[in-house]
Amino acid sequence: MSRLIYHLDRMMLAGAPVVRWIDGLLLLVGALGAFQFVPGRFLTTGLCLVLFASFIWFRRHWRSRDYVQFVELPPPAVTPQPLAPRDSVPIHASGYFTVEEKSERFTWLQGYFRTFATREHAVICLVQPKRFLLAEWPEKDVGMWYVFFFPKSVRSIRYGTVSYGRNTQTCLAIEHEILIPKRGRFSRERTVQETVLLASPTEEDTRRILADLLHDTHAKNEAAKPSKPLQPAPDPARNGQVKIPIESTRRLD
Repeated sequence: MSRLIYHLDRMMLAGAPVVRWIDGLLLLVGALGAFQFVPGRFLTTGLCLVLFASFIWFRRHWRSRDYVQFVELPPPAVTPQPLAPRDSVPIHASGYFTVEEKSERFTWLQGYFRTFATREHAVICLVQPKRFLLAEWPEKDVGMWYVFFFPKSVRSIRYGTVSYGRNTQTCLAIEHEILIPKRGRFSRERTVQETVLLASPTEEDTRRILADLLHDTHAKNEAAKPSKPLQPAPDPARNGQVKIPIESTRRLD
């Protein structure tokens, strides 16, 4: 259900999302039933209104969850280990993406997770053109989309599984801060929190990403540890020995 609603919400038909055409069709049939242009009259009208309200509720329900279902589980025990800058881990990502001055929410995009030498994390995904009958994916959305975040912007990392349609994979839900720049005369710069879901085809890939993210936390904790205090020089008086400076002595006759 979630996968179908996502594609109906994203695909365009004659310049409008397919879901808008379904809304209009339900309202039209309901109005025709009320004026007895179709059989059933008030029964037809009531059924169309129920379907219309239910369709809106389902859309809002799944849209607020990026059309996926995440179930949190206890995280596995992994040893913090950074990824090499050349490593790319295959993932399916869902969440808030940006490219240049554009931003959009996408679900289950195929791509890769990387960490650069600067320790900046990157989710790199490709939106491919899709078409079903007369409906098609918006041309403005086709191309590469990204999620970038530094370790200092990460607020939480949760482990679990994510389901999208019939697909279920192990997943990491990474909550991080995003700086939204000022875009317009009356807008202002602001910081928001977003959660990107990284689903991996294998448990091993999920552990590799988790170990890489935990490496930053481990390094931060090590840097925050207080340094070992300097030990004071041993006091010879405690061992029964006292040194008296030569110049402070005088001869007794």
